[in-house]
Amino acid sequence: MKKKLFTAIGGILILWMLGLWSVQLSAAPAEKTDETIFGVKVDEKIKIDGLLDEKIWQTPALKKKFITTTPLYGYELPYDTLVWVAYDKENLYFAFRCVDPEPDKIKTAITKRDNVSGDDWVSVSVDAMGNGQLGYILFVNPNGIQADGVTSSMHVDDDMAPDFVWESSAKITKDGYDVEIRLPLNSIGFKSGKKVEMGMLFRRRISRLSYIGAWPDIKLNRWILTSQTKAEFKDLKKQLKLEILPSLTYSSQATRETPDQWSKNVTDTEFGIGVKYGITSSTTAEITINPDFSQVESDALQVEVNQRYPLFYTEKRPFFMEGMGIFNFWTYVYGFFPNAVYTRQIVNPAWGAKLTGNIGPKFSFGVLSAGDDTWDTSVTPNKEKQAFFGIARGKLGFGKDNYVGFVYTGRTFAGQYNHLFGIDGSIRAAERHWFRASYIYTASKDSFGNVIDSGDTGYGNFTYTYGTKAIIVISSIEHIGKDLRADAGYLQRNGVNVSRAGLYYNFYANQKKLPWLKVVTTYVGFDVTRDLRTHKDDVRINGVLSFYLIKDATIALTYQHLRENWRGQAFDMNAGKVAGAIRLSNWLRLTGSILLREGIYYYANPAFMGTGMGITFSADLQPNSKLNQNFSFTHSDLKAEGEKLYNVDILYSKTTYQFNKYFFLRALIQYNSYQKRLLTDFLASFTLIPGTVLHVGYGGMYEKRDWVDYRWIPLEGELYNIKRSFFAKVSYLWRF
Repeated sequence: MKKKLFTAIGGILILWMLGLWSVQLSAAPAEKTDETIFGVKVDEKIKIDGLLDEKIWQTPALKKKFITTTPLYGYELPYDTLVWVAYDKENLYFAFRCVDPEPDKIKTAITKRDNVSGDDWVSVSVDAMGNGQLGYILFVNPNGIQADGVTSSMHVDDDMAPDFVWESSAKITKDGYDVEIRLPLNSIGFKSGKKVEMGMLFRRRISRLSYIGAWPDIKLNRWILTSQTKAEFKDLKKQLKLEILPSLTYSSQATRETPDQWSKNVTDTEFGIGVKYGITSSTTAEITINPDFSQVESDALQVEVNQRYPLFYTEKRPFFMEGMGIFNFWTYVYGFFPNAVYTRQIVNPAWGAKLTGNIGPKFSFGVLSAGDDTWDTSVTPNKEKQAFFGIARGKLGFGKDNYVGFVYTGRTFAGQYNHLFGIDGSIRAAERHWFRASYIYTASKDSFGNVIDSGDTGYGNFTYTYGTKAIIVISSIEHIGKDLRADAGYLQRNGVNVSRAGLYYNFYANQKKLPWLKVVTTYVGFDVTRDLRTHKDDVRINGVLSFYLIKDATIALTYQHLRENWRGQAFDMNAGKVAGAIRLSNWLRLTGSILLREGIYYYANPAFMGTGMGITFSADLQPNSKLNQNFSFTHSDLKAEGEKLYNVDILYSKTTYQFNKYFFLRALIQYNSYQKRLLTDFLASFTLIPGTVLHVGYGGMYEKRDWVDYRWIPLEGELYNIKRSFFAKVSYLWRF
């Protein structure tokens, strides 16, 4: 089967090479703009109801050509988008009129916050300091549902974790849909004055056409902050910004002791409080005591079997999500050290403090500290002691895309310590050439009292990117020292030198001749990893062919050859993968992939190689605007000489009913066949604004166990409810 798949992929590649060269390329030139938007000051009260009936919205709009960025670059978005920008002494206002000749085909839903990526939407990006280093992104779908996040000059993926306080509403009309937004000035950091300059960029997504367009157009090999236009406002003053967020959380948990008996409920009632104060219009201090970090959604199950490197889990805790864009430090995001700052290392914080802001128009900074009670319950000489985390970051921006910065992270506990010091920078030259680099030095002391502050304790990276409409080249060299430790970061492997090179080539289809095909992207990548301890080389060669089609559809064919050294042996392995996604209708989207591979069985000693299969499938169903159902299935296996070494199936179901933009009910079920474990998670959630919330949840963990001789035998017998828990949380955000 594996040979047939590789043969099929090779045949498709040959046919593509023979046929695609005949496709002619055509595109509208990107609109150039150095235009300044002058916000219009309003005295009337603007009601955020999605009805553009106020006088300000009757004035001439910004009627600009939105230029497509995804998946096709350089075409005019086919439907007009009108934008208005206004302000008063307390707020910024935005309005959109999105023309659509087929309003019945607009994709939208009444869903929870930050869940609009699959819908039609509009967005405004606000670089409040105007320095090209950090921007707020506000999304609204045609039902007025919000999503928000931040984008930074790091040009890593946008961080959609933070939630800000702002208002939005939208209405579908006979000609498309209208959107209104109110952004309070005390929700953003800006430099007050008689003339305030910000950066702005507007986007729109038309899902059924698979288009995202922007004005100003997002230049090739660039992103939002380097493509925005200037917006000017008069006499914006600092708003008194004091926020107090008290919270009360009650939890109860019990564990099954025998098939017929539960332990007593262990209950806990915690009161927490957070205080945030705007020292200036651009600098904010925040402190939280006994913070509530209860997660209202469990981490998604991942395949944990036969993994060489630790798994990554995204941050979901509010204190560590908000304002964290400043702490991004450049390391190669797809490498072995993707995050110098990884706050999930702070497991059980008892307190936290942050100071973030700007000094002048170019320098931005952030300082974070926290006390971690991870070790509080241990029966060791270190009982009752806290681990202390400290993180500091600063960036000096000069021109679009250019900055130099530093970072410090530290963790100390019971005489042990780990200190990390780093510098990084980014320079763009002649538009198409982009250079990024970083250097890190660490000093550590382990639990045995050994000090590691010399030798190979550092990290270094240099990355070069060249981009045009058709070609993108990325090359990188990276050194990760043998003694590098990063107790506040996410480090998969140390003691390696890595060299990488990759080439993307984009073929843009003629939209008149092939309207169903948007773009075809090819990628060829090559990297070599030298192990500094064994002096052996791992080699990886990748080839990817991707098709971007109408109906939000994609098809990707991947081939990989890998030589990997493990425990003194060298293994040559091949893998082939087919993946795809399509939105069949407004209520159904399907995604899936099939992987055939050769892989190492890491658990064996000596290790050996087997063959395996990976399958993923996901279906998103939306039978009406309020009900959403997601089903997904993940399969992974490995076998050798006819014997199955492992077989993992993960089934996932999430059902959400959204009564309105504030209140929803959710049922989440996850099952792992390898662990014989079933997780259930039920939640009722009301969010008036971020911070003012009421959550009530119940969870259960079921495991397959057998009761023999007064003890549990795992992975055998019946599926028992082993743990059950209940929690309720209420908090209220006071803003002054």
